[in-house]
Amino acid sequence: MKWNELAELICAAASLALAFAVAVVQYCQSKRMEEFERRQDERDERRHAEGNRAQAVEFISRYYSDRGLIPLCAVAAMHNDLFYYSREMYRNFCCLVPEVQNLILEYCNLDLRVRKENDLFNRCIAAAENALCDRFPKDETVFYDDGKYVLRSLDRYAREKMPTVRIDCPLKCLDASCLPSDGYSSEYDRPIANILSRDFESQDSSATPISDLEKTYCFKTSTEIEACRFATTLAFYVATLHSNGKVDDRDYGCPGGFEDERIETMEDLFLLAVFQMYTRFLLPDEE
Repeated sequence: MKWNELAELICAAASLALAFAVAVVQYCQSKRMEEFERRQDERDERRHAEGNRAQAVEFISRYYSDRGLIPLCAVAAMHNDLFYYSREMYRNFCCLVPEVQNLILEYCNLDLRVRKENDLFNRCIAAAENALCDRFPKDETVFYDDGKYVLRSLDRYAREKMPTVRIDCPLKCLDASCLPSDGYSSEYDRPIANILSRDFESQDSSATPISDLEKTYCFKTSTEIEACRFATTLAFYVATLHSNGKVDDRDYGCPGGFEDERIETMEDLFLLAVFQMYTRFLLPDEE
């Protein structure tokens, strides 16, 4: 072998060794960079999780005395998170990202979760109306025009206190035993709860509880806000007392069932009714 050929061979070997060395260095640098990026991603994820946790804890702490209304916050966000709710608690909940909203619900040991629900209100009203039509086919409905009186409780009268209405009702309708023991109820509700409970439990398909209640509450001659309160309260109790044969043992909360929080405004009542319809009619069907 000539010297020039040997020199070329040595140069080629040296070049190969150098290329291998460069490749090893680049590989090691790449592994170090991947490890650095992984640690950085983990750190960012921890910071993100800590930030979400801090927001969730801060929200619960700020509204601790009204924590029983947190399920209504979730309903407010799913119904319309751009609506300017009169209660600050609802507005601030809607400003949080869904990840933090659901963390709040998780920390409150609730099975309810905020998720995208298309046309939530209309689906709830349709379910309530179907329940009444199936059980009382000869009765009237107050949920016509897509439940306009229920919806106006929020759209027109959100800030208004629920109107005080005197009910001329026989004493037999004042029995409190039919009122739910795990949530909101009032003296105003007793005739609605009593009559609906009685007729849902009966086997009489010719019963007309809605027509009877319309007369009791003077629905057709009352002011609009009174009509809204009646229709919205009725929606709540239809969902509460109607049984579709399905048992759901998950805990969604019971707004109005704690000691301190109050269902005070038409906005509260609307969200309570939608919450009840959503958890009693829609969620069990999605199991």
